[in-house]
Amino acid sequence: MITHLSGTIAHLDIADLTVEIEVAGVRYQVLVPAVLWPEIQAIVDEDEDDNEPSLGLHIIYHATTNAPIPILIGFIRRGERVFFRKLMSVEGLGPTKAARALTISVSSMARAIEQENRDILISLPGIGRRAADKIIASLKGKVLTEALMQDSDQGQPIDLTSLEQQRLAKDAEAAVLSLGYSSSEAKQWVENALIEDPTPESLESLMLKILRSRDN
Repeated sequence: MITHLSGTIAHLDIADLTVEIEVAGVRYQVLVPAVLWPEIQAIVDEDEDDNEPSLGLHIIYHATTNAPIPILIGFIRRGERVFFRKLMSVEGLGPTKAARALTISVSSMARAIEQENRDILISLPGIGRRAADKIIASLKGKVLTEALMQDSDQGQPIDLTSLEQQRLAKDAEAAVLSLGYSSSEAKQWVENALIEDPTPESLESLMLKILRSRDN
């Protein structure tokens, strides 16, 4: 059973909420709840001069009879893992849906559950009134410890679209650098391309726009 992974970040995919961590030559794909992505991005940015920033995650190894292919789900703090196990126990909340819904900190969501604050729960992606009622009915009284947890205390849902665009810009800069251009050139060309198209569909479409601009 895998309970913790510590290694280097090999790849990030915010669209799928997955991080690839390389440990002793083996890469593990880990699903990471949405609220933790700003912290992961900060780790990468702090080590931007290092091609292999390190990351350690507490892991849930999840597999069921209906979904036998294992999913690894990662957390920065142990208490987040404990809470997520409880969240997945709610009917209709599998790991992927729960990971996308968790756009506020565990402590904030746990307080909302204990206080029966449906408005906060309904503001989360994929959580309607019926799902909010199920979460409260299933977990009220069971997440008091998590409500007091020291974490990011993110009270408002984070904007994953904005984070994804920031990651795309970073990846595009790295791609331009790999072609032999300077850091200042890479940054400027990416900024110009994003001014022309602020929401590119993919890294490939952004790079194509950058390369076409150099031919003009």
